[in-house]
Amino acid sequence: MRLDETIRTGLLADLLPRPQQLTPRAEDLPLTGELPIRVSAPMEQEACFVGQRLADLLADEFGLRLPVVTATAEYALRLGQAAAADPSALGEEGYTLRVDGAGAAVRANSAQGLLWGAMTLRQLAARGAERVVLAGVEIEDRPHYRWRALMVDAGRSPNSLAQIKRIVRISSAFKLNALVYREGDDELNSVRYRTNKLGSLNPCALSMEEIIELVDYARQHGIAIIPEIESLGHSTAKGFHYPHLVSGGFEQPYEGLAPHIRKSHLNPRDPRSYELLASIYDEWFPILPSPLVHLGLDEVRLSEEEQAEHLARLLPLVDEVAARHGVSVSPIVWADAPPTPAAYASRVIRCLWAYADSEVSVEFEHLAHQGMGELGQAGCTQPVLMAGGSSSLHSPYTRSPDEDVFENLADWARWGADKPNVLGLMAVQWSGNMLDDWVPDFLAAADDGWQPPEPGPVYGPQMARVRRHLARLADAAHPNPAEVDRHAWDGIWLRDGTWYEDVMSGMRRA
Repeated sequence: MRLDETIRTGLLADLLPRPQQLTPRAEDLPLTGELPIRVSAPMEQEACFVGQRLADLLADEFGLRLPVVTATAEYALRLGQAAAADPSALGEEGYTLRVDGAGAAVRANSAQGLLWGAMTLRQLAARGAERVVLAGVEIEDRPHYRWRALMVDAGRSPNSLAQIKRIVRISSAFKLNALVYREGDDELNSVRYRTNKLGSLNPCALSMEEIIELVDYARQHGIAIIPEIESLGHSTAKGFHYPHLVSGGFEQPYEGLAPHIRKSHLNPRDPRSYELLASIYDEWFPILPSPLVHLGLDEVRLSEEEQAEHLARLLPLVDEVAARHGVSVSPIVWADAPPTPAAYASRVIRCLWAYADSEVSVEFEHLAHQGMGELGQAGCTQPVLMAGGSSSLHSPYTRSPDEDVFENLADWARWGADKPNVLGLMAVQWSGNMLDDWVPDFLAAADDGWQPPEPGPVYGPQMARVRRHLARLADAAHPNPAEVDRHAWDGIWLRDGTWYEDVMSGMRRA
């Protein structure tokens, strides 16, 4: 049985992210409820997860429930008798895939690569005249960038565990592999720690038990949780509990409510600041699924000399805590932080950032100040991440236009494409907790980070693809209301699109 040619062509053209190599085949594969998904992996639980995830997504979309059979062997997935090519040259996240009249097969070098192949296989399914059919194709695929990330700004507005898990599922379906979780900012401490007071006054803070649950859940879905622990600036919320350690900042007015203080910082000359940071690191480092941890350090209202002294003192502390837990940590800092000390230059990842209202160019003063020119030079060995997407203002729903966001992310992906020291692309999310509004940004980063786009306009066709894909996912098109959070912005609950109640104080607008 063969799909209608228009449907077939559309499926192959729509794949998101776009595969590196794709060859259409003449025969398609009809699916029936008697055709099992046979999955193997060295660990049976990995095979079970990949097979069940594919089966669940097909059932959600088409009402077709395929049985799952698992085995402990090489990383492979098969329906019927097809055989995919050897994936060994494609790296940890790479995979090969083949669909023809005899069956479908995916092979990979890791559980993550096998999951990515299964997610591509799911996108090849369409309803034919009589049955659900997989479009015939042969694919060899691997990501261009090691890290394709999204950010959740939980330090500014509450995000429930249920909502973040749903966003993890959506992001995993398109091969994003990292989620940067901002655990604090001026507005909130979003984690209730065991060894310090942070988060204890926030009724919406996640417990460390919930954080561990999130880390494990995301890891199953191929996504590493990377905490962003503000380690100097953006620290007003730390002052709710440790006022003697926090100073600086300015008032941000909110109509009808008391102003918030923004851009406060820890006192870098007080040893107790480092004790507090060490207590946070002590709780995060043992559960990190990857070596990456973001230390923040942007937009600090202290002299460059004071910031540099702090960084020189902070990095050995990070190493000391990591050694205490027997782990290796690769710190990330925003690129407007002081220059990395020479002893750490090959380890500390500098994250360049400019968003949809800015130009991705060394001619842009903000990026020149971040060292974009030096970090982009041939032969530079300092590792780099790129952060782009939507900027926002301190008023509700002030996201950048989608067209500007897509252009910004594509510009970043192209800028870093020929630079071996550039490790990945991150789509940021700021201020609000209505994560569904940012999902198109996340998918654009997934697409561009997997394969940087060719020069030229990208918004129209790419957004159309994004919308078609989101319409196919129940988590995006028909989310469970219990997994969609009440809207908040800058630590304030919203009502009718405007400020209503402060999360921390409970103060309501008159």
